[in-house]
Amino acid sequence: MVAVIHAASLPRDPLDSIDPLLQAASIADAIELLSDQLTPAVIRAARSDAKGRAELDRIEYALGTIGKALILTDYTIDEEKDMDKLQAFRESQQR
Repeated sequence: MVAVIHAASLPRDPLDSIDPLLQAASIADAIELLSDQLTPAVIRAARSDAKGRAELDRIEYALGTIGKALILTDYTIDEEKDMDKLQAFRESQQR
């Protein structure tokens, strides 16, 4: 049996976590659990409904943002530069 995780129960503010390494582990755990829930049946059902399609769009956007954050985040300690790159990506996706 797979536990259902509700997005509302996940922290929204990255500053909620004191230790970024623990936060990374928590995010990885949550994504793994959520990926188990996104079955073909769930996707097909969502595609058959306008609201469901909107939810799939949200999922796709979130995954794209996560992927870009992983790619764009520099290994240097320039957090401001990283946030600028990520913000520019997000803005480009909303056009």
